[in-house]
Amino acid sequence: MRKISNWSRSANGLPVAPRRQAGFTIIETIIAVVLFLIFAGIATFSLTQGLRTKNSQQTYVELQQNLRTAIQQMTQDVRASTKIGPWNDPASGCDDVQDACSKSDRLSLLTTTGRYTAISEQAGTAYSNSIITHVCNARGFRRGDLVLIGDGSTYRVVKLTGVRRQRDYSQPCSLTNRDTLRHRNDPISGNWNNNMYAYQTNLVIYELVADPIDPSRTVLYRRIGDDPTPGVGSGIVAFDVDSLKLSYGVPVNPTAASTSVQQMRFYDSLTQAAAALGGSYSDDPEGAGTYVGTVVRAVRISLSGTTADPLRTGGTKGQYQVTETVDLR
Repeated sequence: MRKISNWSRSANGLPVAPRRQAGFTIIETIIAVVLFLIFAGIATFSLTQGLRTKNSQQTYVELQQNLRTAIQQMTQDVRASTKIGPWNDPASGCDDVQDACSKSDRLSLLTTTGRYTAISEQAGTAYSNSIITHVCNARGFRRGDLVLIGDGSTYRVVKLTGVRRQRDYSQPCSLTNRDTLRHRNDPISGNWNNNMYAYQTNLVIYELVADPIDPSRTVLYRRIGDDPTPGVGSGIVAFDVDSLKLSYGVPVNPTAASTSVQQMRFYDSLTQAAAALGGSYSDDPEGAGTYVGTVVRAVRISLSGTTADPLRTGGTKGQYQVTETVDLR
């Protein structure tokens, strides 16, 4: 049989090799796939690293914003506090979360609601273990309110057990035309004078508590009220807070005019400040002597926090600290 050749001949009669059919060989295909996978891997790695960097930056920015927002909230409450400065109740023991003490890791404040009324009692009259206080206008006061009664030098805080509004508001306030505040569980003693007022207040306590989601971490908590159950408005101010550091600034010469420029010393607690100033000062608003909170001119607040996760794979966690000194007057 005659074999048919695949070779063709040119115009001059010379043989020409057959043309190869179009397409890729298996080796070329494998090389192309390998190169594609390499470039795809490089692109995926770059994209992943970029997303991780973006997420790390966002996590760190959120930590900064949380701490700055917390400082702003605390600053507002400090500036809204009453004239007596930071609040302190050493008799409470300062151990439980509802104990109203001001120390290095806890800040207690009596913030005003803006509602107050003049006391309507006979000036110069002594009172002993009184469980009622007559006022000119009890409208807006409610049972359960914390009320600060004071004259600028001495103060008492009572919790209202009842409010009686019997005054004729179309007529001037007088000893025969007045309202009554009852505080059965908080009897008070002293001497009435013409400069006494009753201020409606809220007790605000700042401290660190365990994170409800991750108990190994802590959050900054703002607690309202003195009851075991937190009051309306209580809640977490900032997550991922590791440290709350407070100090209280007192003038070197507390008796000097408050308008004068003075050097201040900062103390870790009101108890420490009272001890440093001497026996004429007390860390108890209801104790003998001048309550040291009334001479506190500034509160220094320092918050530090750490991100929950490392900022980079195999890296360290992000840390941030913010400090603010808040003037009270």
